[in-house]
Amino acid sequence: MNKSFVEDSRAEAQRFFEANPDIELVELLIPDVNGVFRGKRISKQKFLKSFHEGINMPGSVCLVDITGDNPEGTGLLWSSGDQDNIARPIPGTLHAVPYGELPLAQVMMSLYNLDGTKFFADPRNVLQGVVDRLAADGFYPTVALELEFYLADQNEQTAAPLPPAPLGGGIASDGVQVYGLQQIEDFEKVLHDAVAELNRQGIPADTIVAEAGPGQFEINLGHVNDPMQAADHAMQLKRVVKGIAWDHGVTATFMAKPYSDQAGNGLHVHVSLRDKEGKNVLSPKGDEDVSDLLLNAIGGLQASMFESMAIFAPNPNSYRRFQNKAYAPMSPNWGLNNRTVALRIPAGSPEAARIEHRVSGADANPYLVLACVLAGMHYGMKNKLDPGDPIVGNGYEQHGGRIVPRSMISALDRFVEGDIVKEYLGERFVEVFDICRRSEYDEFFSEVTPLEYRWYLDAV
Repeated sequence: MNKSFVEDSRAEAQRFFEANPDIELVELLIPDVNGVFRGKRISKQKFLKSFHEGINMPGSVCLVDITGDNPEGTGLLWSSGDQDNIARPIPGTLHAVPYGELPLAQVMMSLYNLDGTKFFADPRNVLQGVVDRLAADGFYPTVALELEFYLADQNEQTAAPLPPAPLGGGIASDGVQVYGLQQIEDFEKVLHDAVAELNRQGIPADTIVAEAGPGQFEINLGHVNDPMQAADHAMQLKRVVKGIAWDHGVTATFMAKPYSDQAGNGLHVHVSLRDKEGKNVLSPKGDEDVSDLLLNAIGGLQASMFESMAIFAPNPNSYRRFQNKAYAPMSPNWGLNNRTVALRIPAGSPEAARIEHRVSGADANPYLVLACVLAGMHYGMKNKLDPGDPIVGNGYEQHGGRIVPRSMISALDRFVEGDIVKEYLGERFVEVFDICRRSEYDEFFSEVTPLEYRWYLDAV
Protein backbone atom coordinates (compact mmCIF):
# COMPACT_ATOMS: atom_id res chain seq x y z
CA MET A 1 0.00 0.00 0.00
CA ASN A 2 1.32 3.43 -0.96
CA LYS A 3 3.18 4.98 2.00
CA SER A 4 1.99 8.55 1.41
CA PHE A 5 -1.60 7.29 1.13
CA VAL A 6 -1.24 5.54 4.49
CA GLU A 7 0.22 8.64 6.12
CA ASP A 8 -2.52 10.88 4.69
CA SER A 9 -5.20 8.51 5.95
CA ARG A 10 -3.64 8.34 9.39
CA ALA A 11 -3.42 12.13 9.53
CA GLU A 12 -7.11 12.34 8.62
CA ALA A 13 -7.90 10.04 11.55
CA GLN A 14 -5.70 12.03 13.90
CA ARG A 15 -7.59 15.22 13.01
CA PHE A 16 -10.86 13.42 13.71
CA PHE A 17 -9.75 12.51 17.24
CA GLU A 18 -8.48 16.02 17.89
CA ALA A 19 -11.94 17.31 16.96
CA ASN A 20 -13.62 14.61 19.10
CA PRO A 21 -11.41 14.33 22.22
CA ASP A 22 -14.02 12.41 24.23
CA ILE A 23 -13.92 9.42 21.86
CA GLU A 24 -11.60 6.64 23.05
CA LEU A 25 -13.12 3.60 21.28
CA VAL A 26 -13.54 2.74 17.61
CA GLU A 27 -15.95 0.16 16.22
CA LEU A 28 -14.57 -1.69 13.19
CA LEU A 29 -17.23 -2.53 10.59
CA ILE A 30 -16.77 -5.41 8.13
CA PRO A 31 -19.76 -6.52 6.00
CA ASP A 32 -20.49 -10.24 5.90
CA VAL A 33 -22.25 -12.03 3.05
CA ASN A 34 -25.62 -11.32 4.69
CA GLY A 35 -25.07 -7.57 4.54
CA VAL A 36 -24.61 -7.44 8.31
CA PHE A 37 -21.68 -5.60 9.88
CA ARG A 38 -19.29 -7.73 11.96
CA GLY A 39 -16.17 -6.50 13.73
CA LYS A 40 -14.76 -5.46 17.08
CA ARG A 41 -14.15 -2.41 19.29
CA ILE A 42 -10.59 -1.23 19.79
CA SER A 43 -8.87 1.74 21.42
CA LYS A 44 -8.13 4.79 19.32
CA GLN A 45 -4.40 4.19 19.91
CA LYS A 46 -4.61 0.72 18.37
CA PHE A 47 -6.74 2.04 15.55
CA LEU A 48 -4.14 4.67 14.63
CA LYS A 49 -1.55 1.89 14.38
CA SER A 50 -3.82 -0.05 12.02
CA PHE A 51 -2.98 2.23 9.09
CA HIS A 52 0.50 0.71 9.07
CA GLU A 53 -0.05 -2.70 10.65
CA GLY A 54 -3.67 -3.55 9.93
CA ILE A 55 -5.90 -5.41 12.38
CA ASN A 56 -5.97 -9.19 12.57
CA MET A 57 -9.42 -10.56 11.75
CA PRO A 58 -10.38 -14.11 10.67
CA GLY A 59 -11.67 -14.31 7.11
CA SER A 60 -14.42 -16.61 8.36
CA VAL A 61 -16.18 -13.52 9.76
CA CYS A 62 -17.47 -12.83 6.23
CA LEU A 63 -18.97 -16.30 5.83
CA VAL A 64 -21.50 -16.68 8.61
CA ASP A 65 -25.23 -17.27 8.41
CA ILE A 66 -27.75 -14.76 9.74
CA THR A 67 -27.50 -16.28 13.26
CA GLY A 68 -23.73 -15.67 13.32
CA ASP A 69 -22.76 -19.35 12.96
CA ASN A 70 -19.95 -20.50 10.67
CA PRO A 71 -21.20 -23.39 8.51
CA GLU A 72 -19.05 -26.41 7.85
CA GLY A 73 -17.47 -26.86 4.44
CA THR A 74 -16.25 -23.38 3.48
CA GLY A 75 -12.63 -24.30 4.16
CA LEU A 76 -12.17 -21.18 6.27
CA LEU A 77 -12.88 -22.53 9.73
CA TRP A 78 -11.66 -25.83 11.22
CA SER A 79 -9.83 -27.23 8.20
CA SER A 80 -7.71 -24.06 7.89
CA GLY A 81 -7.32 -23.37 11.60
CA ASP A 82 -9.60 -20.33 11.30
CA GLN A 83 -6.69 -18.23 10.06
CA ASP A 84 -6.41 -14.48 10.45
CA ASN A 85 -6.53 -12.05 7.60
CA ILE A 86 -5.65 -8.36 7.74
CA ALA A 87 -8.36 -5.71 8.03
CA ARG A 88 -7.47 -2.19 6.92
CA PRO A 89 -9.50 1.02 7.45
CA ILE A 90 -11.20 2.64 4.48
CA PRO A 91 -10.35 6.36 4.26
CA GLY A 92 -13.26 8.76 4.62
CA THR A 93 -15.44 6.36 6.65
CA LEU A 94 -14.39 7.35 10.19
CA HIS A 95 -17.32 9.04 11.94
CA ALA A 96 -18.77 9.52 15.41
CA VAL A 97 -21.69 7.22 16.28
CA PRO A 98 -24.71 9.48 16.97
CA TYR A 99 -26.66 7.08 19.19
CA GLY A 100 -26.00 4.98 22.27
CA GLU A 101 -24.60 6.05 25.63
CA LEU A 102 -20.82 5.83 25.10
CA PRO A 103 -18.77 8.28 22.98
CA LEU A 104 -17.87 5.99 20.10
CA ALA A 105 -16.44 6.19 16.58
CA GLN A 106 -16.99 3.78 13.71
CA VAL A 107 -14.95 3.00 10.62
CA MET A 108 -15.42 0.66 7.71
CA MET A 109 -12.74 -1.93 7.03
CA SER A 110 -11.75 -4.15 4.13
CA LEU A 111 -10.13 -7.59 4.37
CA TYR A 112 -6.85 -8.61 2.75
CA ASN A 113 -4.80 -11.79 2.63
CA LEU A 114 -1.51 -11.80 4.53
CA ASP A 115 0.36 -11.24 1.25
CA GLY A 116 -1.59 -8.01 0.64
CA THR A 117 -3.98 -9.34 -2.01
CA LYS A 118 -7.73 -8.87 -1.59
CA PHE A 119 -9.62 -11.52 0.37
CA PHE A 120 -12.02 -13.25 -2.02
CA ALA A 121 -15.02 -13.49 0.35
CA ASP A 122 -15.15 -9.84 1.45
CA PRO A 123 -18.29 -8.54 -0.33
CA ARG A 124 -16.56 -5.23 -1.03
CA ASN A 125 -13.81 -7.07 -2.91
CA VAL A 126 -16.37 -9.09 -4.89
CA LEU A 127 -18.01 -5.85 -6.06
CA GLN A 128 -14.67 -4.25 -6.85
CA GLY A 129 -13.79 -7.14 -9.14
CA VAL A 130 -16.90 -6.52 -11.24
CA VAL A 131 -16.35 -2.74 -11.28
CA ASP A 132 -12.80 -3.33 -12.54
CA ARG A 133 -14.11 -5.43 -15.44
CA LEU A 134 -16.42 -2.64 -16.57
CA ALA A 135 -13.62 -0.08 -16.23
CA ALA A 136 -11.39 -2.22 -18.43
CA ASP A 137 -13.97 -1.78 -21.20
CA GLY A 138 -14.40 1.95 -20.57
CA PHE A 139 -17.64 1.83 -18.54
CA TYR A 140 -17.97 3.68 -15.24
CA PRO A 141 -21.23 3.20 -13.30
CA THR A 142 -23.23 5.94 -11.62
CA VAL A 143 -25.44 4.38 -8.96
CA ALA A 144 -28.22 5.31 -6.54
CA LEU A 145 -29.95 2.93 -4.12
CA GLU A 146 -33.42 3.14 -2.61
CA LEU A 147 -34.16 1.14 0.55
CA GLU A 148 -37.58 0.52 2.09
CA PHE A 149 -38.01 -0.29 5.78
CA TYR A 150 -40.63 -0.53 8.48
CA LEU A 151 -40.70 1.23 11.83
CA ALA A 152 -42.49 -1.06 14.26
CA ASP A 153 -43.29 -1.93 17.82
CA GLN A 154 -42.74 -5.56 18.83
CA ASN A 155 -44.86 -8.19 20.54
CA GLU A 156 -42.88 -9.04 23.68
CA GLN A 157 -43.86 -12.72 23.60
CA THR A 158 -43.42 -13.51 19.90
CA ALA A 159 -41.07 -10.69 18.71
CA ALA A 160 -43.50 -10.17 15.80
CA PRO A 161 -43.74 -6.58 14.50
CA LEU A 162 -46.74 -4.41 15.29
CA PRO A 163 -47.77 -1.16 13.57
CA PRO A 164 -46.24 1.58 15.72
CA ALA A 165 -48.05 4.36 17.51
CA PRO A 166 -47.04 7.89 16.44
CA LEU A 167 -44.04 9.08 18.43
CA GLY A 168 -45.91 12.17 19.60
CA GLY A 169 -48.73 10.03 20.97
CA GLY A 170 -51.88 8.61 19.44
CA ILE A 171 -53.23 5.34 18.08
CA ALA A 172 -51.30 3.05 15.77
CA SER A 173 -52.78 2.79 12.28
CA ASP A 174 -52.80 -0.39 10.25
CA GLY A 175 -54.04 1.40 7.14
CA VAL A 176 -52.11 2.25 3.97
CA GLN A 177 -51.30 5.87 3.14
CA VAL A 178 -48.86 5.83 0.21
CA TYR A 179 -47.03 9.17 -0.03
CA GLY A 180 -48.86 10.28 3.12
CA LEU A 181 -47.34 13.36 4.72
CA GLN A 182 -49.02 12.77 8.09
CA GLN A 183 -47.19 9.43 8.33
CA ILE A 184 -43.87 11.22 7.90
CA GLU A 185 -44.85 13.77 10.55
CA ASP A 186 -45.80 10.98 12.98
CA PHE A 187 -42.23 9.62 12.83
CA GLU A 188 -40.25 12.69 11.83
CA LYS A 189 -38.05 12.46 14.94
CA VAL A 190 -36.60 9.22 13.58
CA LEU A 191 -36.70 10.06 9.89
CA HIS A 192 -35.29 13.60 10.07
CA ASP A 193 -32.63 12.61 12.62
CA ALA A 194 -31.57 9.76 10.34
CA VAL A 195 -31.34 11.97 7.25
CA ALA A 196 -29.43 14.64 9.21
CA GLU A 197 -26.93 12.07 10.46
CA LEU A 198 -26.46 10.55 7.01
CA ASN A 199 -25.82 14.00 5.56
CA ARG A 200 -23.35 14.74 8.38
CA GLN A 201 -21.42 11.65 7.29
CA GLY A 202 -21.36 12.92 3.72
CA ILE A 203 -24.04 10.45 2.59
CA PRO A 204 -26.48 12.09 0.13
CA ALA A 205 -29.85 11.14 1.62
CA ASP A 206 -32.31 13.52 -0.01
CA THR A 207 -35.87 12.17 0.00
CA ILE A 208 -38.27 10.56 2.52
CA VAL A 209 -41.37 8.76 1.26
CA ALA A 210 -44.19 7.03 3.15
CA GLU A 211 -44.65 3.69 1.46
CA ALA A 212 -47.47 1.14 1.09
CA GLY A 213 -47.50 -0.39 4.59
CA PRO A 214 -48.21 0.97 8.09
CA GLY A 215 -44.98 2.49 9.37
CA GLN A 216 -43.19 1.76 6.07
CA PHE A 217 -40.84 4.37 4.63
CA GLU A 218 -38.17 4.83 2.01
CA ILE A 219 -35.10 7.04 2.25
CA ASN A 220 -33.53 7.69 -1.15
CA LEU A 221 -29.78 8.02 -1.56
CA GLY A 222 -28.40 10.37 -4.20
CA HIS A 223 -26.50 9.20 -7.28
CA VAL A 224 -22.75 8.73 -6.83
CA ASN A 225 -20.07 7.89 -9.37
CA ASP A 226 -18.56 5.09 -7.28
CA PRO A 227 -20.54 1.83 -6.90
CA MET A 228 -18.53 0.88 -3.81
CA GLN A 229 -19.44 4.15 -2.16
CA ALA A 230 -23.10 3.64 -3.08
CA ALA A 231 -23.09 0.24 -1.33
CA ASP A 232 -21.23 1.72 1.66
CA HIS A 233 -23.94 4.37 1.89
CA ALA A 234 -26.69 1.74 1.87
CA MET A 235 -25.01 -0.19 4.68
CA GLN A 236 -24.61 2.96 6.75
CA LEU A 237 -28.23 3.97 6.08
CA LYS A 238 -29.41 0.69 7.61
CA ARG A 239 -27.12 1.13 10.61
CA VAL A 240 -28.12 4.76 11.20
CA VAL A 241 -31.87 4.14 10.83
CA LYS A 242 -31.77 1.15 13.18
CA GLY A 243 -29.70 2.97 15.80
CA ILE A 244 -31.74 6.18 15.80
CA ALA A 245 -35.04 4.28 15.79
CA TRP A 246 -33.87 2.32 18.83
CA ASP A 247 -33.05 5.56 20.63
CA HIS A 248 -36.63 6.70 19.97
CA GLY A 249 -38.15 3.48 21.29
CA VAL A 250 -39.13 1.78 18.04
CA THR A 251 -37.63 -0.99 15.92
CA ALA A 252 -36.51 -0.46 12.34
CA THR A 253 -36.48 -3.53 10.13
CA PHE A 254 -35.29 -4.09 6.57
CA MET A 255 -36.68 -7.65 6.62
CA ALA A 256 -38.12 -8.46 3.19
CA LYS A 257 -41.63 -9.40 4.40
CA PRO A 258 -42.28 -8.53 8.06
CA TYR A 259 -46.10 -8.60 7.63
CA SER A 260 -47.84 -11.34 5.68
CA ASP A 261 -50.63 -9.01 4.54
CA GLN A 262 -48.59 -5.88 3.78
CA ALA A 263 -46.05 -4.81 1.18
CA GLY A 264 -42.50 -6.06 1.48
CA ASN A 265 -39.29 -4.05 1.70
CA GLY A 266 -37.37 -3.62 -1.54
CA LEU A 267 -33.91 -2.45 -2.56
CA HIS A 268 -34.13 -0.66 -5.90
CA VAL A 269 -30.94 -0.03 -7.86
CA HIS A 270 -30.62 2.86 -10.34
CA VAL A 271 -27.65 2.54 -12.73
CA SER A 272 -26.31 4.53 -15.63
CA LEU A 273 -22.90 4.17 -17.28
CA ARG A 274 -20.37 6.88 -18.14
CA ASP A 275 -17.42 6.85 -20.49
CA LYS A 276 -14.01 8.34 -19.63
CA GLU A 277 -15.25 11.82 -20.51
CA GLY A 278 -18.22 11.48 -18.15
CA LYS A 279 -20.86 11.13 -20.87
CA ASN A 280 -23.81 8.78 -20.26
CA VAL A 281 -23.29 5.97 -22.79
CA LEU A 282 -26.84 4.66 -22.23
CA SER A 283 -28.41 7.85 -23.60
CA PRO A 284 -30.34 7.42 -26.88
CA LYS A 285 -28.90 8.83 -30.08
CA GLY A 286 -30.82 10.59 -32.83
CA ASP A 287 -34.41 9.33 -33.08
CA GLU A 288 -33.89 6.39 -30.70
CA ASP A 289 -36.26 6.00 -27.76
CA VAL A 290 -33.82 3.59 -26.09
CA SER A 291 -30.18 3.16 -27.05
CA ASP A 292 -28.88 -0.16 -28.35
CA LEU A 293 -26.38 -0.31 -25.49
CA LEU A 294 -29.12 0.14 -22.89
CA LEU A 295 -31.17 -2.59 -24.60
CA ASN A 296 -28.15 -4.90 -24.49
CA ALA A 297 -27.66 -4.17 -20.78
CA ILE A 298 -31.31 -5.05 -20.12
CA GLY A 299 -30.87 -8.27 -22.11
CA GLY A 300 -27.94 -9.20 -19.89
CA LEU A 301 -29.92 -8.49 -16.73
CA GLN A 302 -32.66 -10.78 -18.04
CA ALA A 303 -30.15 -13.50 -18.87
CA SER A 304 -28.53 -13.38 -15.43
CA MET A 305 -31.62 -12.75 -13.27
CA PHE A 306 -32.59 -16.31 -12.39
CA GLU A 307 -29.07 -17.31 -11.36
CA SER A 308 -28.71 -14.07 -9.37
CA MET A 309 -31.89 -14.57 -7.34
CA ALA A 310 -29.97 -16.19 -4.46
CA ILE A 311 -28.25 -12.80 -4.04
CA PHE A 312 -31.36 -10.67 -4.59
CA ALA A 313 -33.46 -12.81 -2.21
CA PRO A 314 -31.00 -14.39 0.24
CA ASN A 315 -33.19 -16.10 2.88
CA PRO A 316 -36.50 -17.98 3.19
CA ASN A 317 -38.47 -14.89 4.20
CA SER A 318 -37.23 -13.08 1.07
CA TYR A 319 -39.49 -15.17 -1.17
CA ARG A 320 -42.66 -14.17 0.68
CA ARG A 321 -42.21 -10.72 -0.88
CA PHE A 322 -42.86 -11.99 -4.42
CA GLN A 323 -46.63 -11.78 -4.73
CA ASN A 324 -48.89 -10.64 -7.53
CA LYS A 325 -49.39 -6.85 -7.65
CA ALA A 326 -47.20 -6.27 -4.60
CA TYR A 327 -44.52 -4.15 -6.36
CA ALA A 328 -42.12 -7.11 -6.22
CA PRO A 329 -41.61 -8.20 -9.85
CA MET A 330 -42.27 -11.82 -10.72
CA SER A 331 -40.66 -12.01 -14.16
CA PRO A 332 -37.50 -10.72 -15.91
CA ASN A 333 -39.49 -8.27 -17.99
CA TRP A 334 -38.78 -4.63 -18.78
CA GLY A 335 -40.68 -1.49 -19.66
CA LEU A 336 -40.67 2.27 -19.99
CA ASN A 337 -41.88 4.21 -16.92
CA ASN A 338 -43.62 1.05 -15.65
CA ARG A 339 -43.41 -0.02 -11.99
CA THR A 340 -44.92 -3.46 -12.62
CA VAL A 341 -41.77 -4.75 -14.35
CA ALA A 342 -38.43 -5.94 -13.00
CA LEU A 343 -36.30 -3.65 -15.16
CA ARG A 344 -37.76 -0.17 -15.45
CA ILE A 345 -36.52 2.71 -17.60
CA PRO A 346 -37.63 5.73 -15.54
CA ALA A 347 -39.09 8.82 -17.18
CA GLY A 348 -36.62 11.64 -17.63
CA SER A 349 -34.33 13.42 -20.03
CA PRO A 350 -32.26 11.39 -22.53
CA GLU A 351 -29.10 12.50 -20.74
CA ALA A 352 -30.36 10.80 -17.55
CA ALA A 353 -31.13 7.44 -19.19
CA ARG A 354 -30.73 4.65 -16.66
CA ILE A 355 -32.04 1.28 -15.53
CA GLU A 356 -33.99 0.81 -12.31
CA HIS A 357 -33.53 -2.77 -11.11
CA ARG A 358 -36.54 -3.53 -8.85
CA VAL A 359 -36.00 -7.18 -7.88
CA SER A 360 -33.92 -7.19 -4.70
CA GLY A 361 -35.27 -7.14 -1.19
CA ALA A 362 -33.96 -4.68 1.39
CA ASP A 363 -32.59 -7.72 3.27
CA ALA A 364 -30.02 -8.37 0.53
CA ASN A 365 -26.33 -7.48 0.70
CA PRO A 366 -25.97 -4.22 -1.32
CA TYR A 367 -22.41 -5.03 -2.42
CA LEU A 368 -23.43 -8.38 -3.85
CA VAL A 369 -26.64 -7.00 -5.36
CA LEU A 370 -24.65 -4.31 -7.17
CA ALA A 371 -22.06 -6.88 -8.26
CA CYS A 372 -24.79 -9.02 -9.88
CA VAL A 373 -26.58 -6.04 -11.46
CA LEU A 374 -23.37 -4.66 -12.99
CA ALA A 375 -22.28 -8.16 -14.05
CA GLY A 376 -25.57 -8.70 -15.88
CA MET A 377 -25.33 -5.34 -17.64
CA HIS A 378 -21.74 -5.97 -18.73
CA TYR A 379 -22.56 -9.48 -19.92
CA GLY A 380 -25.44 -8.19 -22.03
CA MET A 381 -23.41 -5.38 -23.60
CA LYS A 382 -20.49 -7.69 -24.31
CA ASN A 383 -22.75 -10.25 -26.03
CA LYS A 384 -25.19 -7.72 -27.58
CA LEU A 385 -28.24 -9.43 -26.08
CA ASP A 386 -31.73 -8.45 -27.23
CA PRO A 387 -34.28 -8.04 -24.39
CA GLY A 388 -37.34 -8.27 -26.65
CA ASP A 389 -40.20 -5.80 -26.65
CA PRO A 390 -41.02 -3.71 -23.59
CA ILE A 391 -44.07 -4.50 -21.50
CA VAL A 392 -46.98 -2.09 -21.88
CA GLY A 393 -49.53 -2.24 -19.08
CA ASN A 394 -49.58 -4.74 -16.21
CA GLY A 395 -46.30 -6.65 -16.11
CA TYR A 396 -47.65 -9.17 -13.60
CA GLU A 397 -50.02 -10.47 -16.26
CA GLN A 398 -47.40 -10.56 -19.04
CA HIS A 399 -44.68 -12.91 -17.87
CA GLY A 400 -44.72 -15.37 -20.77
CA GLY A 401 -44.30 -18.29 -18.38
CA ARG A 402 -40.96 -16.98 -17.14
CA ILE A 403 -41.28 -16.67 -13.36
CA VAL A 404 -38.36 -15.98 -11.02
CA PRO A 405 -37.47 -18.82 -8.59
CA ARG A 406 -40.05 -18.84 -5.80
CA SER A 407 -38.01 -20.63 -3.14
CA MET A 408 -34.56 -20.31 -1.65
CA ILE A 409 -33.49 -23.82 -2.69
CA SER A 410 -34.55 -23.41 -6.32
CA ALA A 411 -32.72 -20.08 -6.41
CA LEU A 412 -29.56 -21.65 -4.96
CA ASP A 413 -29.76 -24.45 -7.51
CA ARG A 414 -29.86 -21.88 -10.32
CA PHE A 415 -27.05 -19.94 -8.61
CA VAL A 416 -24.57 -22.85 -8.60
CA GLU A 417 -25.62 -24.14 -12.03
CA GLY A 418 -25.33 -20.77 -13.80
CA ASP A 419 -22.28 -19.57 -15.69
CA ILE A 420 -22.66 -15.79 -15.62
CA VAL A 421 -22.49 -15.25 -11.87
CA LYS A 422 -19.54 -17.65 -11.58
CA GLU A 423 -17.69 -15.76 -14.28
CA TYR A 424 -18.06 -12.41 -12.54
CA LEU A 425 -18.18 -13.21 -8.81
CA GLY A 426 -15.74 -16.12 -8.96
CA GLU A 427 -16.32 -19.86 -8.62
CA ARG A 428 -14.86 -20.00 -5.12
CA PHE A 429 -17.15 -17.26 -3.87
CA VAL A 430 -20.21 -18.92 -5.44
CA GLU A 431 -19.24 -22.17 -3.72
CA VAL A 432 -18.89 -20.74 -0.21
CA PHE A 433 -21.93 -18.46 -0.51
CA ASP A 434 -24.01 -21.49 -1.48
CA ILE A 435 -22.70 -23.41 1.54
CA CYS A 436 -23.63 -20.56 3.90
CA ARG A 437 -27.10 -20.16 2.49
CA ARG A 438 -27.94 -23.88 2.44
CA SER A 439 -26.76 -24.21 6.03
CA GLU A 440 -29.12 -21.41 7.04
CA TYR A 441 -31.95 -22.98 5.04
CA ASP A 442 -31.49 -26.32 6.83
CA GLU A 443 -31.49 -24.60 10.22
CA PHE A 444 -34.58 -22.55 9.33
CA PHE A 445 -36.59 -25.61 8.31
CA SER A 446 -35.52 -27.63 11.33
CA GLU A 447 -38.14 -25.75 13.38
CA VAL A 448 -41.83 -26.69 13.18
CA THR A 449 -43.98 -23.56 12.97
CA PRO A 450 -47.31 -22.78 14.73
CA LEU A 451 -49.03 -22.72 11.32
CA GLU A 452 -48.07 -26.34 10.72
CA TYR A 453 -49.64 -27.34 14.02
CA ARG A 454 -52.84 -25.46 13.16
CA TRP A 455 -53.11 -26.97 9.71
CA TYR A 456 -51.80 -30.50 10.09
CA LEU A 457 -51.83 -31.71 13.70
CA ASP A 458 -55.50 -32.76 13.75
CA ALA A 459 -56.21 -32.87 10.03
CA VAL A 460 -53.85 -35.65 8.95
